[in-house]
Amino acid sequence: MSSRRFPYLIVLVPIAFAAILLLGRPHSHSSAKSTPKAAVAAAEPAQPAAAPPSTETDQKQKKPAKEATPGKDAPKAAPVPFAAGEMLDYNVSWAAFPSAATLHLSVIERHNLYGWDTWHLRATGSTENPVRRIFEIDDEFDSYTDAVTLASHQYETYLNEMGKAEKSMMELTPQGTVPRGGIASVIVPPGTRDPVALLQSMRAWDWDRSPEMRTPVFDGHNLYDVHANREAADEQVVVAAGDFRTTKIAVHIYKGGTEMQQIRFTLWLAKNAARTPAAMEAELPFGTFRMELTQITQK
Repeated sequence: MSSRRFPYLIVLVPIAFAAILLLGRPHSHSSAKSTPKAAVAAAEPAQPAAAPPSTETDQKQKKPAKEATPGKDAPKAAPVPFAAGEMLDYNVSWAAFPSAATLHLSVIERHNLYGWDTWHLRATGSTENPVRRIFEIDDEFDSYTDAVTLASHQYETYLNEMGKAEKSMMELTPQGTVPRGGIASVIVPPGTRDPVALLQSMRAWDWDRSPEMRTPVFDGHNLYDVHANREAADEQVVVAAGDFRTTKIAVHIYKGGTEMQQIRFTLWLAKNAARTPAAMEAELPFGTFRMELTQITQK
């Protein structure tokens, strides 16, 4: 996949740092193990609410899905502000296009993955006309995130762009451990998150008690340091889904110890029990993308 694919992805899923971080570099999905540079370890998140398990089965997962049933002595799952069956819908505006794309964030189920108790999280995006007439894109990003640490175990991408389909499945294997899944794996620092897991773990973070969060993030190609900090404790945001009091979070991305100044990302988390992402904004060299919540569904 060439570097020309990047502008298409970013129109769809600006919140997926997998897209934001692909500026001007070639793509290459490798089936062999790779060892990216080390990054800072993730801090342990503090979360507001526990989530129940789900019995929904994931059809894409290679191994049969099983309801997560931790043993008696298993570590306790982290309380999180989301639950299985949640879907958040967003409108994406860009430049002169008020509805360039739609974005959907879903919590599919609680899932036993190779013996890990995980959350199956998903982000999907599609371009809308008139942008779709130029860039016909329908992409999906799936994350299997540890229910205890909120670190990522497996990251999958299903890209359908300009008539070309591409799939990638990768296990994120912490340093000092061995892969379990029998698929391509990449060695990462403990606590590493993928882009989808990053967003959901930011919802779970207690920003009032700890106004800064740092974590390594693997985007499917490279490893980055992400530093997020609270910019405003109480900011009003009005979107199609409603009027929200929010916490404003600024996200800074580092590679090799140097901040990527050309990328700026801001997140507004509602001050409700679900800490719903009410709006997101990505400032990039070729324009600003703004995602605003249009609908909340809980099955």
